[in-house]
Amino acid sequence: MAGAKTKQQSTGEFALVRAAQAGDAEALKELVQRYEETVYNFAFKVCRSEEAAEDTLQEAFLSILTALKSFNYKSNFSTWIYRIVSNSCLMKWRKEKPERWESFEELDHPEERIQDSYTRWPDSPADKMLHRELQTEMDKAILALPPVYRLAFVLKDLEGLKIQEVAKSLDISVPAAKARIRRARLFLRDRLEPYVQN
Repeated sequence: MAGAKTKQQSTGEFALVRAAQAGDAEALKELVQRYEETVYNFAFKVCRSEEAAEDTLQEAFLSILTALKSFNYKSNFSTWIYRIVSNSCLMKWRKEKPERWESFEELDHPEERIQDSYTRWPDSPADKMLHRELQTEMDKAILALPPVYRLAFVLKDLEGLKIQEVAKSLDISVPAAKARIRRARLFLRDRLEPYVQN
């Protein structure tokens, strides 16, 4: 039943996208209204800043509107939106902070340092971050993640996307998406371990 409902939603949304692609201004306006909050919230979770989220929102929607005709209906429109926003974030980071564009493997092998405590953590470190006192440390830890791992973590653990959707949003394979999420979680667990010990 849920699958049928999702299919109906996709069919209705695809009709709206087709109308927007054909130049229907009202359809385009409705698409923007539908996804404005989603894009802003995603950008805020990635950037951890209202100002940066606003900038990302504007830049992402320019990219979305420019690329709209290239949407090929092979994925959910929302997944395509996440992909556009993710690409927008990555291009922005590459341009603004090239010296911080580093691979996770260069971050002192965090997997080795937290192996002993790995089993004490829940599946997602986000589950431990409900307490307000830990929010600042969570923000710092997420910002310390290299961008490609930060995006994977936010898409999966904060936005709640399925692993296949994460992979499509980042234009990578499912195994690569799983690896990025695992490494991001390990890094965050390592950084936040002192604040969540019982």
